[in-house]
Amino acid sequence: MKLGIEKPLSLRGVDAHLLDMSMLPRERRRFLATLGRRFTVQGLERRGERRYPILLALRDGLRSEDVFVPGSRRYADPGIYLFTPEQWQPRLAEFCQLVREPSTAAEAIAQGLHQALTDLEETLASASPGDVGTVRLDEQGKLVIPPLSAEDIPAEAKALRDELASMLPFAPIASLLIELDARTSFLACFTHAGGRKSSLSVETKRNILAVLIADATDLGLTRMSEACGVSYATPARTQQWYAREATLREANTVIVNHHYKLEPAKKFGGGTMSSSVVAGCWPGLLRMGGSLKFGEATASLIVGKWSAASRQNTLAAALKEWGRMRRTIHAACHLSYPVCRRKISRQLNKGEPLHALRRDLHYAQQGTIVRPHLQDQTEQAWCLTLLTDSVICWTTEYYGMGIGELRGQGREVPDELLSFIAPGHRENINFFGFINVDIEAEPAKLGGGCGRCASPR
Repeated sequence: MKLGIEKPLSLRGVDAHLLDMSMLPRERRRFLATLGRRFTVQGLERRGERRYPILLALRDGLRSEDVFVPGSRRYADPGIYLFTPEQWQPRLAEFCQLVREPSTAAEAIAQGLHQALTDLEETLASASPGDVGTVRLDEQGKLVIPPLSAEDIPAEAKALRDELASMLPFAPIASLLIELDARTSFLACFTHAGGRKSSLSVETKRNILAVLIADATDLGLTRMSEACGVSYATPARTQQWYAREATLREANTVIVNHHYKLEPAKKFGGGTMSSSVVAGCWPGLLRMGGSLKFGEATASLIVGKWSAASRQNTLAAALKEWGRMRRTIHAACHLSYPVCRRKISRQLNKGEPLHALRRDLHYAQQGTIVRPHLQDQTEQAWCLTLLTDSVICWTTEYYGMGIGELRGQGREVPDELLSFIAPGHRENINFFGFINVDIEAEPAKLGGGCGRCASPR
Protein backbone atom coordinates (compact mmCIF):
# COMPACT_ATOMS: atom_id res chain seq x y z
CA MET A 1 0.00 0.00 0.00
CA LYS A 2 2.87 2.37 0.79
CA LEU A 3 4.38 1.74 -2.63
CA GLY A 4 1.01 2.45 -4.29
CA ILE A 5 0.78 5.81 -2.56
CA GLU A 6 4.34 6.83 -3.38
CA LYS A 7 3.93 6.28 -7.13
CA PRO A 8 1.35 9.05 -7.79
CA LEU A 9 3.21 11.35 -5.39
CA SER A 10 6.39 10.96 -7.43
CA LEU A 11 4.60 12.39 -10.49
CA ARG A 12 4.22 15.81 -8.87
CA GLY A 13 7.65 17.00 -9.96
CA VAL A 14 7.40 15.67 -13.52
CA ASP A 15 6.40 18.00 -16.35
CA ALA A 16 3.18 17.02 -18.07
CA HIS A 17 4.74 16.97 -21.55
CA LEU A 18 7.30 14.35 -20.40
CA LEU A 19 4.62 11.84 -19.43
CA ASP A 20 3.90 8.94 -21.78
CA MET A 21 0.15 8.97 -22.50
CA SER A 22 0.22 6.56 -25.45
CA MET A 23 -1.50 3.90 -23.35
CA LEU A 24 -4.55 6.12 -22.76
CA PRO A 25 -7.60 6.19 -25.08
CA ARG A 26 -7.60 8.87 -27.75
CA GLU A 27 -10.49 10.88 -26.24
CA ARG A 28 -8.76 10.92 -22.85
CA ARG A 29 -5.46 12.06 -24.43
CA ARG A 30 -7.27 14.89 -26.26
CA PHE A 31 -8.97 16.01 -23.04
CA LEU A 32 -5.70 16.05 -21.08
CA ALA A 33 -3.92 17.94 -23.85
CA THR A 34 -6.66 20.61 -23.92
CA LEU A 35 -6.63 20.87 -20.15
CA GLY A 36 -2.86 21.28 -20.17
CA ARG A 37 -2.98 24.14 -22.64
CA ARG A 38 -5.56 25.96 -20.49
CA PHE A 39 -3.32 25.95 -17.43
CA THR A 40 -0.07 27.04 -19.04
CA VAL A 41 1.23 30.52 -18.27
CA GLN A 42 0.26 31.75 -21.73
CA GLY A 43 -3.17 30.15 -21.48
CA LEU A 44 -3.92 31.77 -18.14
CA GLU A 45 -2.81 35.17 -19.47
CA ARG A 46 -5.08 34.87 -22.52
CA ARG A 47 -7.93 33.76 -20.28
CA GLY A 48 -7.46 36.84 -18.08
CA GLU A 49 -7.62 39.09 -21.11
CA ARG A 50 -10.90 37.69 -22.39
CA ARG A 51 -14.04 38.98 -20.74
CA TYR A 52 -17.68 38.03 -21.32
CA PRO A 53 -19.71 40.88 -19.78
CA ILE A 54 -22.83 40.23 -21.88
CA LEU A 55 -22.93 36.52 -21.07
CA LEU A 56 -22.27 37.14 -17.39
CA ALA A 57 -25.01 39.75 -17.26
CA LEU A 58 -27.35 37.35 -19.05
CA ARG A 59 -26.54 34.60 -16.56
CA ASP A 60 -27.20 36.87 -13.59
CA GLY A 61 -30.41 38.14 -15.18
CA LEU A 62 -31.72 34.61 -15.69
CA ARG A 63 -30.89 33.67 -12.12
CA SER A 64 -32.63 36.72 -10.69
CA GLU A 65 -35.59 36.39 -13.12
CA ASP A 66 -34.99 39.89 -14.47
CA VAL A 67 -34.47 38.16 -17.84
CA PHE A 68 -36.87 35.42 -18.92
CA VAL A 69 -37.20 32.96 -21.78
CA PRO A 70 -40.67 32.65 -23.37
CA GLY A 71 -41.93 29.07 -23.24
CA SER A 72 -39.41 28.00 -20.61
CA ARG A 73 -40.50 26.53 -17.30
CA ARG A 74 -37.29 27.24 -15.39
CA TYR A 75 -36.74 30.74 -16.75
CA ALA A 76 -40.36 31.81 -17.23
CA ASP A 77 -41.56 35.38 -16.91
CA PRO A 78 -42.43 36.03 -13.21
CA GLY A 79 -44.99 38.57 -14.40
CA ILE A 80 -47.31 35.82 -15.63
CA TYR A 81 -48.66 35.53 -12.08
CA LEU A 82 -49.66 39.22 -12.05
CA PHE A 83 -52.10 41.25 -14.11
CA THR A 84 -50.99 41.67 -17.69
CA PRO A 85 -50.27 45.28 -18.71
CA GLU A 86 -53.54 45.31 -20.66
CA GLN A 87 -55.50 44.04 -17.64
CA TRP A 88 -53.71 46.35 -15.22
CA GLN A 89 -54.11 49.66 -17.04
CA PRO A 90 -57.91 49.99 -16.42
CA ARG A 91 -57.39 49.16 -12.72
CA LEU A 92 -54.47 51.55 -12.11
CA ALA A 93 -56.56 54.61 -11.23
CA GLU A 94 -58.84 52.62 -8.89
CA PHE A 95 -55.88 51.08 -7.09
CA CYS A 96 -54.07 54.40 -6.66
CA GLN A 97 -57.23 55.93 -5.23
CA LEU A 98 -57.70 52.95 -2.92
CA VAL A 99 -54.19 53.11 -1.46
CA ARG A 100 -53.99 56.92 -1.67
CA GLU A 101 -50.81 56.96 -3.69
CA PRO A 102 -50.03 58.84 -6.92
CA SER A 103 -49.32 56.98 -10.13
CA THR A 104 -45.89 58.60 -10.58
CA ALA A 105 -42.84 58.02 -8.41
CA ALA A 106 -41.80 61.70 -8.33
CA GLU A 107 -45.09 62.76 -6.73
CA ALA A 108 -44.92 59.93 -4.20
CA ILE A 109 -41.40 60.85 -3.10
CA ALA A 110 -42.23 64.57 -2.91
CA GLN A 111 -45.34 64.12 -0.78
CA GLY A 112 -43.94 61.35 1.38
CA LEU A 113 -40.27 61.15 2.25
CA HIS A 114 -39.19 64.76 1.63
CA GLN A 115 -42.08 66.27 3.57
CA ALA A 116 -41.69 63.90 6.52
CA LEU A 117 -37.97 64.53 6.89
CA THR A 118 -38.46 68.30 6.60
CA ASP A 119 -41.08 68.24 9.36
CA LEU A 120 -38.80 66.17 11.60
CA GLU A 121 -35.91 68.60 11.11
CA GLU A 122 -38.15 71.52 12.09
CA THR A 123 -39.40 69.67 15.18
CA LEU A 124 -35.89 68.89 16.43
CA ALA A 125 -34.68 72.42 15.64
CA SER A 126 -37.48 74.04 17.65
CA ALA A 127 -36.95 71.87 20.76
CA SER A 128 -34.17 72.66 23.23
CA PRO A 129 -32.34 69.93 25.20
CA GLY A 130 -34.17 70.95 28.37
CA ASP A 131 -37.72 70.67 26.99
CA VAL A 132 -39.08 67.77 29.03
CA GLY A 133 -42.00 65.96 27.40
CA THR A 134 -41.11 66.78 23.79
CA VAL A 135 -39.10 64.91 21.19
CA ARG A 136 -35.65 66.49 21.26
CA LEU A 137 -31.90 66.01 21.08
CA ASP A 138 -30.06 66.08 24.41
CA GLU A 139 -26.64 67.62 25.10
CA GLN A 140 -24.85 64.57 23.66
CA GLY A 141 -26.93 64.72 20.47
CA LYS A 142 -28.95 61.60 21.31
CA LEU A 143 -32.62 61.39 20.39
CA VAL A 144 -34.99 61.54 23.37
CA ILE A 145 -38.58 60.26 22.90
CA PRO A 146 -40.61 60.79 26.07
CA PRO A 147 -43.64 58.56 26.70
CA LEU A 148 -47.13 59.88 26.15
CA SER A 149 -49.34 60.56 29.09
CA ALA A 150 -52.43 58.43 29.55
CA GLU A 151 -55.38 59.55 27.47
CA ASP A 152 -58.75 59.92 29.15
CA ILE A 153 -61.75 58.91 27.07
CA PRO A 154 -64.37 61.69 27.25
CA ALA A 155 -67.57 60.82 29.07
CA GLU A 156 -69.53 61.89 25.98
CA ALA A 157 -67.65 59.30 23.91
CA LYS A 158 -68.44 56.54 26.42
CA ALA A 159 -72.11 57.50 26.46
CA LEU A 160 -72.26 57.58 22.64
CA ARG A 161 -70.54 54.20 22.43
CA ASP A 162 -73.02 52.61 24.81
CA GLU A 163 -75.97 54.19 23.00
CA LEU A 164 -74.81 52.96 19.59
CA ALA A 165 -74.18 49.49 21.04
CA SER A 166 -77.74 49.39 22.38
CA MET A 167 -79.04 50.14 18.89
CA LEU A 168 -77.29 47.12 17.36
CA PRO A 169 -79.62 44.21 16.50
CA PHE A 170 -79.05 40.75 17.92
CA ALA A 171 -78.02 38.21 15.27
CA PRO A 172 -76.58 34.69 15.17
CA ILE A 173 -73.25 34.44 13.35
CA ALA A 174 -74.81 32.52 10.43
CA SER A 175 -77.47 35.18 9.93
CA LEU A 176 -74.81 37.88 10.01
CA LEU A 177 -72.83 36.17 7.25
CA ILE A 178 -75.92 35.65 5.09
CA GLU A 179 -76.84 39.31 5.44
CA LEU A 180 -73.31 40.42 4.60
CA ASP A 181 -73.27 38.20 1.52
CA ALA A 182 -76.49 39.84 0.33
CA ARG A 183 -74.62 43.18 0.31
CA THR A 184 -71.17 42.09 -0.87
CA SER A 185 -71.62 38.70 -2.65
CA PHE A 186 -68.42 37.46 -1.03
CA LEU A 187 -69.61 33.84 -1.32
CA ALA A 188 -69.23 34.14 -5.10
CA CYS A 189 -65.46 34.06 -4.54
CA PHE A 190 -65.66 30.40 -3.50
CA THR A 191 -65.22 28.73 -6.87
CA HIS A 192 -64.98 24.99 -7.40
CA ALA A 193 -61.43 23.60 -7.44
CA GLY A 194 -62.26 21.84 -10.71
CA GLY A 195 -62.57 25.19 -12.43
CA ARG A 196 -66.36 25.41 -12.74
CA LYS A 197 -67.51 29.01 -12.28
CA SER A 198 -71.26 28.49 -12.31
CA SER A 199 -73.42 30.34 -9.80
CA LEU A 200 -73.62 28.75 -6.37
CA SER A 201 -76.82 27.05 -5.34
CA VAL A 202 -78.54 27.77 -2.05
CA GLU A 203 -77.39 24.43 -0.67
CA THR A 204 -73.77 25.08 -1.67
CA LYS A 205 -73.81 28.50 0.00
CA ARG A 206 -75.19 26.94 3.15
CA ASN A 207 -72.43 24.32 3.17
CA ILE A 208 -69.70 26.92 2.59
CA LEU A 209 -70.93 29.01 5.52
CA ALA A 210 -71.05 25.90 7.69
CA VAL A 211 -67.43 25.15 6.84
CA LEU A 212 -66.36 28.75 7.56
CA ILE A 213 -68.05 28.73 10.96
CA ALA A 214 -66.69 25.27 11.80
CA ASP A 215 -63.10 26.28 11.09
CA ALA A 216 -63.31 29.77 12.60
CA THR A 217 -64.85 28.57 15.86
CA ASP A 218 -62.68 25.40 15.87
CA LEU A 219 -65.77 23.25 16.28
CA GLY A 220 -64.64 20.89 13.55
CA LEU A 221 -66.75 19.36 10.81
CA THR A 222 -68.09 16.52 12.96
CA ARG A 223 -69.68 18.73 15.62
CA MET A 224 -70.65 21.31 13.00
CA SER A 225 -72.56 18.73 10.98
CA GLU A 226 -74.47 17.75 14.12
CA ALA A 227 -75.22 21.40 14.94
CA CYS A 228 -76.51 22.03 11.42
CA GLY A 229 -78.38 18.75 11.09
CA VAL A 230 -76.47 17.54 8.00
CA SER A 231 -74.25 14.55 7.39
CA TYR A 232 -70.50 14.80 7.88
CA ALA A 233 -69.78 14.08 4.22
CA THR A 234 -71.54 17.28 3.08
CA PRO A 235 -69.26 19.85 4.79
CA ALA A 236 -66.24 17.61 4.21
CA ARG A 237 -66.75 17.70 0.43
CA THR A 238 -67.41 21.42 0.53
CA GLN A 239 -64.22 22.08 2.47
CA GLN A 240 -62.19 20.03 0.03
CA TRP A 241 -63.54 21.61 -3.15
CA TYR A 242 -64.34 25.23 -2.14
CA ALA A 243 -62.56 26.37 1.05
CA ARG A 244 -59.02 26.94 -0.21
CA GLU A 245 -56.50 29.61 0.74
CA ALA A 246 -56.97 31.44 -2.57
CA THR A 247 -60.78 31.58 -2.30
CA LEU A 248 -60.67 32.54 1.38
CA ARG A 249 -58.22 35.33 0.66
CA GLU A 250 -60.34 36.65 -2.21
CA ALA A 251 -63.53 36.59 -0.14
CA ASN A 252 -61.81 38.42 2.71
CA THR A 253 -60.58 41.07 0.25
CA VAL A 254 -64.16 41.68 -0.90
CA ILE A 255 -65.29 42.21 2.70
CA VAL A 256 -62.36 44.49 3.56
CA ASN A 257 -62.97 46.60 0.45
CA HIS A 258 -66.65 46.91 1.36
CA HIS A 259 -65.72 47.99 4.88
CA TYR A 260 -63.27 50.54 3.51
CA LYS A 261 -66.07 52.25 1.58
CA LEU A 262 -68.28 52.65 4.65
CA GLU A 263 -68.36 56.19 5.99
CA PRO A 264 -67.98 55.30 9.72
CA ALA A 265 -64.80 53.33 8.94
CA LYS A 266 -63.04 56.60 8.13
CA LYS A 267 -64.06 58.02 11.49
CA PHE A 268 -63.20 54.93 13.55
CA GLY A 269 -59.74 54.76 11.95
CA GLY A 270 -58.65 52.12 9.49
CA GLY A 271 -55.40 50.93 8.00
CA THR A 272 -54.44 51.87 4.48
CA MET A 273 -52.04 50.01 2.27
CA SER A 274 -48.92 51.91 1.19
CA SER A 275 -47.03 51.70 -2.10
CA SER A 276 -43.39 51.97 -3.02
CA VAL A 277 -41.49 55.19 -3.61
CA VAL A 278 -38.71 53.58 -5.62
CA ALA A 279 -38.72 55.54 -8.85
CA GLY A 280 -37.29 52.96 -11.23
CA CYS A 281 -39.67 50.16 -10.26
CA TRP A 282 -42.74 52.20 -9.34
CA PRO A 283 -44.98 50.94 -12.21
CA GLY A 284 -43.99 47.32 -11.55
CA LEU A 285 -44.57 47.65 -7.81
CA LEU A 286 -47.97 49.22 -8.37
CA ARG A 287 -48.92 46.33 -10.68
CA MET A 288 -47.68 43.81 -8.12
CA GLY A 289 -49.58 45.54 -5.29
CA GLY A 290 -52.74 45.72 -7.39
CA SER A 291 -52.46 42.04 -8.31
CA LEU A 292 -52.26 41.16 -4.61
CA LYS A 293 -55.00 43.59 -3.56
CA PHE A 294 -57.50 42.44 -6.19
CA GLY A 295 -56.76 38.72 -5.69
CA GLU A 296 -54.99 38.00 -8.99
CA ALA A 297 -51.97 36.58 -7.13
CA THR A 298 -51.13 35.58 -3.57
CA ALA A 299 -48.32 36.98 -1.45
CA SER A 300 -47.04 33.48 -0.67
CA LEU A 301 -46.68 32.75 -4.39
CA ILE A 302 -44.74 35.95 -5.12
CA VAL A 303 -42.47 35.58 -2.10
CA GLY A 304 -41.90 31.92 -2.95
CA LYS A 305 -40.86 32.77 -6.50
CA TRP A 306 -38.45 35.44 -5.28
CA SER A 307 -37.02 33.18 -2.60
CA ALA A 308 -36.41 30.40 -5.14
CA ALA A 309 -34.27 32.67 -7.33
CA SER A 310 -30.50 32.24 -6.80
CA ARG A 311 -29.97 36.00 -7.14
CA GLN A 312 -32.08 38.85 -5.82
CA ASN A 313 -34.77 40.07 -8.16
CA THR A 314 -34.73 43.79 -9.02
CA LEU A 315 -38.36 44.14 -7.99
CA ALA A 316 -37.64 42.39 -4.69
CA ALA A 317 -34.74 44.76 -4.03
CA ALA A 318 -37.00 47.72 -4.82
CA LEU A 319 -39.60 46.37 -2.41
CA LYS A 320 -37.01 46.24 0.37
CA GLU A 321 -36.05 49.82 -0.36
CA TRP A 322 -39.75 50.72 -0.24
CA GLY A 323 -39.97 49.15 3.20
CA ARG A 324 -37.02 51.18 4.46
CA MET A 325 -38.50 54.40 3.06
CA ARG A 326 -41.94 53.75 4.51
CA ARG A 327 -40.45 53.01 7.93
CA THR A 328 -38.46 56.23 7.70
CA ILE A 329 -41.58 58.21 6.79
CA HIS A 330 -43.57 56.58 9.58
CA ALA A 331 -40.86 57.23 12.16
CA ALA A 332 -40.48 60.85 11.06
CA CYS A 333 -44.23 61.50 11.27
CA HIS A 334 -44.43 59.70 14.59
CA LEU A 335 -41.71 61.89 16.08
CA SER A 336 -42.81 65.16 14.48
CA TYR A 337 -46.48 65.18 15.44
CA PRO A 338 -47.72 64.39 18.98
CA VAL A 339 -51.21 64.09 17.50
CA CYS A 340 -49.97 61.26 15.27
CA ARG A 341 -48.41 59.50 18.25
CA ARG A 342 -51.65 59.86 20.17
CA LYS A 343 -53.66 58.50 17.25
CA ILE A 344 -51.41 55.45 16.94
CA SER A 345 -51.69 54.80 20.66
CA ARG A 346 -55.47 55.05 20.42
CA GLN A 347 -55.55 52.56 17.54
CA LEU A 348 -53.37 50.15 19.50
CA ASN A 349 -55.85 50.31 22.36
CA LYS A 350 -58.64 49.51 19.90
CA GLY A 351 -56.83 46.30 19.10
CA GLU A 352 -57.79 44.84 22.46
CA PRO A 353 -61.52 44.51 21.60
CA LEU A 354 -60.43 42.94 18.31
CA HIS A 355 -58.38 40.32 20.13
CA ALA A 356 -61.32 39.66 22.44
CA LEU A 357 -63.58 39.20 19.41
CA ARG A 358 -61.18 36.61 17.97
CA ARG A 359 -61.07 34.78 21.29
CA ASP A 360 -64.86 34.66 21.43
CA LEU A 361 -65.06 33.36 17.87
CA HIS A 362 -62.35 30.73 18.35
CA TYR A 363 -63.92 29.30 21.49
CA ALA A 364 -63.76 25.52 20.88
CA GLN A 365 -60.72 23.39 21.79
CA GLN A 366 -59.86 26.09 24.37
CA GLY A 367 -58.70 28.34 21.55
CA THR A 368 -55.97 25.92 20.44
CA ILE A 369 -55.29 25.07 16.79
CA VAL A 370 -54.95 21.29 16.78
CA ARG A 371 -54.55 20.62 13.08
CA PRO A 372 -51.11 19.11 12.37
CA HIS A 373 -50.49 20.28 8.79
CA LEU A 374 -49.46 23.79 7.80
CA GLN A 375 -51.96 24.06 4.94
CA ASP A 376 -54.85 23.13 7.23
CA GLN A 377 -53.66 25.61 9.86
CA THR A 378 -53.39 28.36 7.23
CA GLU A 379 -56.91 27.73 5.94
CA GLN A 380 -58.30 27.70 9.47
CA ALA A 381 -56.55 31.00 10.25
CA TRP A 382 -58.07 32.51 7.09
CA CYS A 383 -61.54 31.35 8.17
CA LEU A 384 -61.06 33.07 11.54
CA THR A 385 -59.83 36.23 9.79
CA LEU A 386 -62.78 36.16 7.39
CA LEU A 387 -65.37 35.89 10.18
CA THR A 388 -63.62 38.52 12.29
CA ASP A 389 -63.60 41.00 9.41
CA SER A 390 -67.22 40.10 8.67
CA VAL A 391 -68.30 40.96 12.21
CA ILE A 392 -66.37 44.25 12.11
CA CYS A 393 -67.84 45.17 8.71
CA TRP A 394 -71.37 44.27 9.80
CA THR A 395 -71.05 46.21 13.08
CA THR A 396 -69.58 49.24 11.31
CA GLU A 397 -72.49 49.27 8.88
CA TYR A 398 -75.06 49.20 11.67
CA TYR A 399 -73.10 51.82 13.61
CA GLY A 400 -73.44 54.01 10.53
CA MET A 401 -77.20 53.42 10.50
CA GLY A 402 -77.37 54.34 14.18
CA ILE A 403 -75.34 57.51 13.65
CA GLY A 404 -77.59 58.48 10.77
CA GLU A 405 -80.68 57.90 12.90
CA LEU A 406 -79.34 60.05 15.73
CA ARG A 407 -78.41 62.86 13.38
CA GLY A 408 -81.80 62.57 11.72
CA GLN A 409 -83.36 63.26 15.11
CA GLY A 410 -81.40 66.48 15.38
CA ARG A 411 -78.70 65.07 17.64
CA GLU A 412 -75.15 66.32 17.23
CA VAL A 413 -72.67 63.45 16.80
CA PRO A 414 -69.16 64.94 16.47
CA ASP A 415 -66.58 63.03 14.48
CA GLU A 416 -64.07 63.60 17.29
CA LEU A 417 -66.13 61.37 19.59
CA LEU A 418 -66.41 58.65 16.93
CA SER A 419 -62.63 58.30 16.87
CA PHE A 420 -62.83 56.76 20.37
CA ILE A 421 -65.25 54.01 19.25
CA ALA A 422 -64.05 50.63 18.01
CA PRO A 423 -66.27 48.39 15.83
CA GLY A 424 -65.13 45.22 17.60
CA HIS A 425 -68.43 44.91 19.50
CA ARG A 426 -69.48 41.28 20.03
CA GLU A 427 -72.09 41.12 22.81
CA ASN A 428 -74.98 41.21 20.31
CA ILE A 429 -73.75 38.25 18.23
CA ASN A 430 -74.46 34.64 19.11
CA PHE A 431 -71.59 32.24 18.34
CA PHE A 432 -73.05 29.24 20.17
CA GLY A 433 -76.00 26.85 20.19
CA PHE A 434 -77.87 25.32 17.26
CA ILE A 435 -76.62 26.88 14.04
CA ASN A 436 -79.32 27.29 11.42
CA VAL A 437 -77.97 28.38 8.03
CA ASP A 438 -81.13 29.38 6.16
CA ILE A 439 -80.08 31.13 2.95
CA GLU A 440 -83.62 31.82 1.69
CA ALA A 441 -85.40 32.89 4.89
CA GLU A 442 -82.78 35.28 6.31
CA PRO A 443 -83.02 37.99 3.61
CA ALA A 444 -86.76 38.28 4.31
CA LYS A 445 -85.92 39.48 7.85
CA LEU A 446 -84.02 42.49 6.58
CA GLY A 447 -87.11 44.52 5.75
CA GLY A 448 -86.52 45.16 2.07
CA GLY A 449 -82.77 45.63 2.40
CA CYS A 450 -83.02 48.27 5.15
CA GLY A 451 -81.32 46.11 7.78
CA ARG A 452 -82.50 44.47 10.98
CA CYS A 453 -84.46 46.13 13.69
CA ALA A 454 -82.72 46.80 16.96
CA SER A 455 -83.52 44.22 19.61
CA PRO A 456 -84.88 45.53 22.91
CA ARG A 457 -82.36 45.33 25.70
